[in-house]
Order: sequence, then C-alpha cells, then structure tokens
Amino acid sequence: AAERYSALRALKAIGRADVCVLVLDARDGLTSQDAHVAGYVVDEGVGLVLAINKWDLVEKDDKTFEEYVGVIRQQAPFLHFAPVVAISALTGQRAGRVLDDALTIAAERRRRIPTSRLNRVLSDAVARHQPPAVKGRRPKFYYATQATIEPPTFVLFAADAKSVHFSYRRFLENRIRDAFEFEGTPLRLIFRERSKVELEPRKRKPKAKARQGKPTKKSKRKGS
Repeated sequence: AAERYSALRALKAIGRADVCVLVLDARDGLTSQDAHVAGYVVDEGVGLVLAINKWDLVEKDDKTFEEYVGVIRQQAPFLHFAPVVAISALTGQRAGRVLDDALTIAAERRRRIPTSRLNRVLSDAVARHQPPAVKGRRPKFYYATQATIEPPTFVLFAADAKSVHFSYRRFLENRIRDAFEFEGTPLRLIFRERSKVELEPRKRKPKAKARQGKPTKKSKRKGS
C-alpha cells in the first residue's frame, strides 16, 4: 500500500516538474512500475534523468555499466534520450552529477531551432531515407517548424501526413537529435496535412506603347 501511495504521489508531482529523476535500485534494475512511471514522464513531456542507486553494491568490471545501460535501453527503448548516472545515496558518489544533468536538460527543453536549419535536417533525412509507401501512397514532406518549447515541439507539413509510419516518426526524431542533441528531454513531432500550393503564373503587364507625337527640334535637325 505504501509503495502504491508513493507511486501516486510521484505521478502527481511529474505534472508540476520540468525535469524528473527516476531512481532505480541497481540490484533490481528497471521494474515494471519504474517503466510505468517513466512512461508517464515521457507522456507529460518532462525531462528525465535515470539514477542507478546502490551502484557501490554491484560487482563490476570495465564493461559492467555499459552492459547495464544496454539492458535498460533494450527493456525500455522509449527512454533512449535519457542520460543514465550510477550513484550511491549512502556515500554521495556522483550525486552532484544528477543535479548537473538536470540543469542541462532544463536548458535543452527551452532551446529553439531556426526554421532554416531544421528544414535542412529534414531535407537531408528524407533524401537519405524516403518514407515508406502506405497503400501505394508515399508521404511527401514540404517543410517543418518548431512550434513551442518545454517540451520542444515540431510541426512537419506533408501530403498524406496520416500515413507516416511510426518507425519513420522515430527515424525523423533521431535525425533531429543527431543534429541538435536535446539530451534528456522528450520531443514531440506533429504531422499536419498540407497539399502543395500551386501558384498562378504572374500576369505580365503590357508594355506601354511609345507616344507618337510631333517631331522635336533635335529630330528635325538630324533629319535635315
């Protein structure tokens, strides 16, 4: 009952937070309840740090931490953006690192990307890997813009936007992260329908006709 009550309090606190620190027991790893809380953090668009507590009690070698993080990434792929810090609440080992990461993530959540740079990344991504066709129709992207921050939210305009596959959404998110990082913060990608606008050709104004008037004195002299 106490564990359930603490989880409910955590869920309420997430909605008021800018960055959350999810503390995992190094001996238990990522439990189903931990994954549930982490999923709620992502849904709320809140920054996240994964703190592995009691790391001093784990028998380790040079590869232990990388392998441990790899298992977490495999169990919860939706947490790929969150930094992982091994700490010890008892000894204070790397506890300050958690706060440093939280401050960095808070700043990342407020970043704005110029539209021109964002569209270069989008163009390169589509050129490298086109979206898969769905029922014979392939989505065509026109442009993208950042709509808001906290969390960073991007609107991508495309024809057949509803047919963009989930895997391609993840691909575009990864390309944005490769270009601009956004460590520790969820990103929101919104796909909106936009057909190509065909502009009517500009009508050329008729050239003004030369006025036919009486010959000037100069023209008369030249003629004479």
